[in-house]
Amino acid sequence: MLESYVTPLLMSYVNKYIKNLKPSDLQLSLWGGDVVLSKLELKLDVLEQELKLPFTFLSGHIHELRIHVPWTKLGSEAVVITINTMECILKLKDGVQDDHESGSSSTSRSASESSKTLAKPRRLQQATPSDPDLPPGYVQSLIRRVVNNVNIVVNNLILKYVEDDIVLSVNITSAECYTADEFWDRAFMDVTAPDLVLRKVINFSDCTVCLDKRNASGKIEFYQDPLLYKCSFRTRLHFTYDNINAKIPAVIKIQTLVESLKLSITDQQLPMLIRVMELALALYYGEIGAGQEDEREEASGHARDSIHTIPGDAEAQAMAGQYPSPNLYLPGQEGDQGWVSWAWSFVPAIVGAEDEEGEEGFYQQMEGGGSLSGPQQHTPKDPVVSIGFYCTKASVTFKVTELQTESSYYSPQKVKSREVLCLEQQGITIEVLMMGEPFFDCQIGIVGVRALCLKGIMGVRDFEENMNRREEEAVFFTCGESLNSKGMTYLTNSLFDYRSPENNGVRAEVILDANNHKETYTELAGMQRFGAFYMDYLYTTENSSTKGQQDVTATTAVKEGPAPAVRETAVKRLVVGPLDLRLDSSAVHRLVKMLACAAEHEYQPYAKPAPGQHEVYLRPSEEVLALEEFVPTRLTCLTLLEVTVTLNMAEFNLLHTLLPVIMGEKAPPCPAAVAVFQPVRPLPALRFQVDRVNVEHSVPMYGPELTSTVASLSQPSDNLLYLCYTHCYLKVFGFQAGLTCLDGTGSFPPLTPLIPSFSTAFYGKLLQMPQYWAKRSSVPIMECIFELPHLTVQATRPQTLVLQAIVQSWTHSLEDGSSPGVNPALLSHIHAEPGVKSPSPSPTLEASVQNVELKFCRRATLDCAGGTLGAVKVCARTPDGVKEKLVPLFQGPSDTRELHQRRWLNEIRKPESLLAPDLLTFSLQIPRHEDDCRNSGAVLLVSVQGASVNVDPVFCTWLLHQPQKGCSRQQQAQAPGVVPMVMPITKRREDEGSVGSTPLARQLSNQASDYASSPVKTKTVTEPRPLSLPRKVVPSSTEAWTTSEEHMKEVIAHVWDAVKRLTLQLEVQSCCVFLPNDSLPSPSTIICGDIPGTVRSWYHNQATMPGTLVVCLPQITVLSAGHKYMEPLQELPFLVSRPILEEGDAFPWTVTLSHFSVYTLLGQQRSLGLLEPMGWTSTLAVTSHRPQAAGPDARHAFIVCLHVDLEPLLIKASNPQVQLLYELYLSWCSTWARLEKRGILRQTSTIPDASAGPAPSSPVRSSAGTAPPDTSTCSPSADFGSPTEGDSAQGGEDSLFSDTVTLEQKTSSIGGTSGKVSLWMQWMLSKVTVKLFAPDPDANNAEICVVSEAEDLSASVDVQDVYTKIKCKVGSFNMDQYRTRWVQINN
Repeated sequence: MLESYVTPLLMSYVNKYIKNLKPSDLQLSLWGGDVVLSKLELKLDVLEQELKLPFTFLSGHIHELRIHVPWTKLGSEAVVITINTMECILKLKDGVQDDHESGSSSTSRSASESSKTLAKPRRLQQATPSDPDLPPGYVQSLIRRVVNNVNIVVNNLILKYVEDDIVLSVNITSAECYTADEFWDRAFMDVTAPDLVLRKVINFSDCTVCLDKRNASGKIEFYQDPLLYKCSFRTRLHFTYDNINAKIPAVIKIQTLVESLKLSITDQQLPMLIRVMELALALYYGEIGAGQEDEREEASGHARDSIHTIPGDAEAQAMAGQYPSPNLYLPGQEGDQGWVSWAWSFVPAIVGAEDEEGEEGFYQQMEGGGSLSGPQQHTPKDPVVSIGFYCTKASVTFKVTELQTESSYYSPQKVKSREVLCLEQQGITIEVLMMGEPFFDCQIGIVGVRALCLKGIMGVRDFEENMNRREEEAVFFTCGESLNSKGMTYLTNSLFDYRSPENNGVRAEVILDANNHKETYTELAGMQRFGAFYMDYLYTTENSSTKGQQDVTATTAVKEGPAPAVRETAVKRLVVGPLDLRLDSSAVHRLVKMLACAAEHEYQPYAKPAPGQHEVYLRPSEEVLALEEFVPTRLTCLTLLEVTVTLNMAEFNLLHTLLPVIMGEKAPPCPAAVAVFQPVRPLPALRFQVDRVNVEHSVPMYGPELTSTVASLSQPSDNLLYLCYTHCYLKVFGFQAGLTCLDGTGSFPPLTPLIPSFSTAFYGKLLQMPQYWAKRSSVPIMECIFELPHLTVQATRPQTLVLQAIVQSWTHSLEDGSSPGVNPALLSHIHAEPGVKSPSPSPTLEASVQNVELKFCRRATLDCAGGTLGAVKVCARTPDGVKEKLVPLFQGPSDTRELHQRRWLNEIRKPESLLAPDLLTFSLQIPRHEDDCRNSGAVLLVSVQGASVNVDPVFCTWLLHQPQKGCSRQQQAQAPGVVPMVMPITKRREDEGSVGSTPLARQLSNQASDYASSPVKTKTVTEPRPLSLPRKVVPSSTEAWTTSEEHMKEVIAHVWDAVKRLTLQLEVQSCCVFLPNDSLPSPSTIICGDIPGTVRSWYHNQATMPGTLVVCLPQITVLSAGHKYMEPLQELPFLVSRPILEEGDAFPWTVTLSHFSVYTLLGQQRSLGLLEPMGWTSTLAVTSHRPQAAGPDARHAFIVCLHVDLEPLLIKASNPQVQLLYELYLSWCSTWARLEKRGILRQTSTIPDASAGPAPSSPVRSSAGTAPPDTSTCSPSADFGSPTEGDSAQGGEDSLFSDTVTLEQKTSSIGGTSGKVSLWMQWMLSKVTVKLFAPDPDANNAEICVVSEAEDLSASVDVQDVYTKIKCKVGSFNMDQYRTRWVQINN
């Protein structure tokens, strides 16, 4: 009879998961065709073993189970299994403290369950009689057909997960699984040749996911909105077999399609959702459940023991050897079970291979009349498993909640939510392809993404129904394309694509080779299919040995045998398509609000690292040699294409209430009322554009093991050291920035460039597990390299003011959150409105930097830095009709070796070479532990080449440029809903005065509060407050008010700590400064930016050269004591010939200055000297000691000695030179006065000056009425040259020194507690000559010259504790006068 074969099969499935089930009752019910079981309890231990996850089931039951078996139509009608109301509650297993208990219980469960499983064939054999009427192959064919067509219906499936205060529940109203035909319609099918295909469909209806918070008693007080509400989706399963008798499908495809997925997240659900995501990541990386590995090994050991204890049970041995564990496929695997291994362990359960194989083997044994003598001698081939998830449209909505109380006093409180942010996605694809553990690939793609603002936030009604704003204004993020333009490419080659091979009767080709996979699925192919986002994660393993799978399994089973080497590679490639991000006030406040909500609640991390415990892995020499050939690494490549980020000027700013929450500080109270929002047009904005960004990140796959092994070697190779680092490469191509503005139509005009396109690169590496290398100071811990070939910044003065207004709108805000705005006249320089006269052009300042290379290196004992700066040029472009005039302002490097003498004007000057040395070259080495006497002091090597500076009046014109406001009719009538950038002063004061009034308070009460814990209480403001004063958005730490004495103490201490053991080598070439009294534009024949060439061209070729003062600054050389010259650019780290170990050994410093001169250039090729070239040599010595009687906090006492030897000084002056100096003086005084008048030197902000209001009191000073401290004695200069103690006693009552404080006490307070400063300086000058020339009024072509000479000059200053002594000496002095004929004075 068929019942005798089918009934045990169904009983085996039901009895495996249901507790306390009587086989006799089940048999009688099944023979009747229908069985109904109610109130069934599930075997929780079996479910835990099936999941193989660190979860524990708290409860699990089935309300009703129905089984319908059509005995008369088993070959054409499906068996239907219906489950009504199945509910399971699970939680995370307890921590490490419960591992022993859980391990013992799990071991007992595994042992008992293994014995039950092994005993199952024996029970089936005893209960199943043999029927000679049935043919031998009929039973096997019938059983396969029945199993392939079983329909499973689940109604009301409830799954709950609880952890801390989190309750996550999943409710599925209906789920049905049935067999389908080639058109995916319901049918009764079987695996037949030549297709050898089986199709199944699973339909899920009304899936709802809820995430709520429970209190300490476990109850949910307020139910949040569901994360997912009534979502329906369908799943298609496609099995392809190699032959009709195959037990396991060769290819398994499981793919799910969701038409619409709408997720909702509230501010209270966001921390809980992040916690669930952290749980998923912890499961992926194996950070939790580590103790379960030993449990599985122990369970498998019990199972093996139970097999060997039944030697005569051949069926048990057959069941134990028919399907080996998937963990045996990958030999040598240690540690936690990976995600791939865990996912692969579900394949036998999905396809039913183990039970099916065991049952069919049992029936073959019965029909053949024999017995199985031992385990099978073949290993099943790994099937290819493909899992896919496809979503046509998805949206994630972020909501803020508030508590609301009903009108009745006893009515319960309710939670009201308001949608503020929405993220919409189109065409989502997630595809996973794996074959056992050696191959795993995951691809994720998105066709289009956009984010938009919904409704108001924080009391600001920026997007409400009555605002009548366009949807384009609400969208602040777009990426990729839409499905209308892209098509259904995200479904390519899926089971839902009618063009796929499976839907056309063709067997699909699967790429399982890593090299072929990378060539096929390139970044270009991924972006062509999707458009917004594409990710490809490929993980492969390859055995270095040539043994087969059976040999590998046998080797793994024997623990004593060596495991073959396994080569693992993991490559993750991510590509983000063209994206546009617009950061305006609405978007930024919503994003920051999400971050603040995420930071409101913190959970304990799942994995806590054990500090101070470092496990050392000792490997044999064979494995170390294998590491030389191959080390498993994880490589991540990220590519960003055509990125555009726009930062709009803040229309409102309430960030000061959100940023403290993110920083972990207490949130300040919200403002009592906020300004009524009105969109501002035109709205200035700063835009960044990048053509391409490439990021590569590589890290060793087993960092601790590899680092410990390499660190244990006496001399590791460079290759192994390189593999112990985490490497990161960053390349940016085509980065540019500029100003633009959002006009009334919602569009942006062309970009006004501030930073033209440039490229840059960065490389960094970080040592893994640096604690293993603590004893090896020569191993770098971190290295960074930065390269910038070229960078140019250009801007006019109005553009810099607009940029400053944009930045300050985000860093400062008024009390009600409104933005101060910007002068409308400035907007005309970046946005020309129709009908408005264009403003007069202003000069453009342009600065360029070339060939920047920086390197940073950190070791255990020191930090090193070095680099070069190739060139810096600054010029001004002034409009001159159609053309532009180029005025160079700064040039470096510049050949200034001959500029200190005026003869360079008459000599042929070579053009600037492209191979000129770098402007700046430096090497810096700083010890990390200053207190360690074994470490030498810091070393600084600096070389600065010559530079030329042109202080042209055009720079003053650029600073003093005042934009003029244009006039038009459109300015008289504003567009509806649009307000100007600056509110009138009277109107603003009226609005400020209304803060806290009844209408605003009433308006605020109707808005949803952003803080559900405590409602905002408003009160009427009765005292006027200066609400127009801006406040900083970023909170700053409160610093104590310090006097000038304390400030000087800190400065002296920091300077001494920096230089007390500093080896210094400083070379600064001469810098030539040109100060013309009129502009000096560069001729077209001169190389762009060549300042000396421009001056020389004007000197020879221009008829009216403006008067120019030339100041040639000296060439500076500074060397510390005993230091020998070194090249300034050294390979990091480097050694010095004489390292400094003790404090003060770096002194004395030798300071040499040379080639300092001043001369004037006048018209008609006249050059007159003011100061002839001269120089001097200085010696600086500093000693320090700590007084013995002072405490540990006492500061050092310093003795500073400075000796200067000056070369002879020659000064010459004439009437034209004095007149030029006077004109320059008047010009710069006028410019300085205008700068002070406009407040450019103090503050160029459009925000009202905070000094106009009452100044905030110092945190140290007490309440009003306390006298401020007398700061007249705080200045160090007040002590130098002050009266002695006896003189101070003679002062009257009103005298400055009337306090009974001695001079010694005053001077001692300068250096700190018991710290004093003694200063001795001396200057030596052999000769000073001053020549004054003037025309003779009595004789033509003659002039009068007055010569003054002083010889043997010296001066000294001695400052001690109780006196200050100044000495001056002049050896001889004489003055002569003579008359000469009129000649051109060149000397």
